[in-house]
Amino acid sequence: MSLIGRSINLVLALLVCASVAGTAGATLYYQESVEELDTENSQLRDRNERLQQDLQETETNLQETRQRLRELNESLSTTRSDVSQVSENLEETEGELDSTQQELTSTRQDLQAARQRVEELQGEVDSLEARNDNLQGEVNSLESTNRNLRQERDRLQEDVEELNDEVTQLETQVSDLKQRNEDLRRRNQRLEEALVDACAAINGSRPSGCGLV
Repeated sequence: MSLIGRSINLVLALLVCASVAGTAGATLYYQESVEELDTENSQLRDRNERLQQDLQETETNLQETRQRLRELNESLSTTRSDVSQVSENLEETEGELDSTQQELTSTRQDLQAARQRVEELQGEVDSLEARNDNLQGEVNSLESTNRNLRQERDRLQEDVEELNDEVTQLETQVSDLKQRNEDLRRRNQRLEEALVDACAAINGSRPSGCGLV
């Protein structure tokens, strides 16, 4: 009986030791698990804070982008209005230029005809003066005719001078209109370039005006 009792006690002692060792191992494993969870939880909190900061920065950038888009849309609308106005002014100036050039052409034709008439009358005057030397009997009549022709020549010369002045004025007007036309073309080009830049600066959906570019 004593041998059996000692065996039982030994078994109980081994069981107790095994139980204590298992409990200690479980406790150690639990502590390690808790520490790992705490570390992971801390990392998750840090990551969450970073994500919150990223989200705030993203929202700020989104607001700035929306504001920029509104400004670009307003700039685009203004630029389209300016392009339309300049195009209208350009068409009007081109019409005025065409009309002035036609008037200049007509005036030059009138001037050429007047010059030819002056030359013809001058020839007649010369002929009459030569005849006047040979036909003394017709002096009074020829002198009257000569005076009339001279008066007509003088009037035509005055007309020629007036036409010359008118041609000069028209040429100046044509030059001014050409310069104005060129200025409007350059301004139209700059506005179209600004429209292209404004459309290019817009990300995402573009206004319908960008289709004109």
